[in-house]
Amino acid sequence: MAYPIQTARPSRRSNVTAKTKYSYYKQELREDFLSRCGYCDTLDFFSGGRRGFHIDHFAPKSIFDALKNSYGNLIYCCPICNMGKSDDWPGTDPLVSFVGDIGYVDPCDPKYHDHLERDTSGKIIAKTALGSYIHRKLKLNLRRRQLCWLLERMESQLEQLRTMLKNKNYSGDPSEIEAFCKLQENYFRYLGILKVE
Repeated sequence: MAYPIQTARPSRRSNVTAKTKYSYYKQELREDFLSRCGYCDTLDFFSGGRRGFHIDHFAPKSIFDALKNSYGNLIYCCPICNMGKSDDWPGTDPLVSFVGDIGYVDPCDPKYHDHLERDTSGKIIAKTALGSYIHRKLKLNLRRRQLCWLLERMESQLEQLRTMLKNKNYSGDPSEIEAFCKLQENYFRYLGILKVE
């Protein structure tokens, strides 16, 4: 069994008021990318929230200066993905993001999922040769990406357990599920330190 690399595909809005600096778009990008890295899908709080996240120029600004403030060229991303991709680009055309097995797929493009996915343990794996290139350049094999995904899933499961307990939709001994929930609540209380911006 495999999971899509992204929890939900990000979608850039098309009606953003033009701004004089690309950094001024950060809040809109955060909303459009669902507070997640466009490339690896890690929630921003694992990198210090909005302040710790970067804005990547999909077609690099060092090569395509005219696209520096173009909202459609910006990606909300974690520092690791941004530094991994850096100014890498397969050619001289900003509209051609990959040539053969070299380059990138915009994470807002539905075809992004054709190249990367997660296995049941949360590891990001490449599905294609182009996916392997992206995987290598963005360091998608780092264990922290897997760990962040697993922590997020655990938190979701805790919410489901809380709902079951609240609605009394549980056939076993309620004290067992209460004890489990308390244990996880303590765990996530400590994890909450990461969520503070």
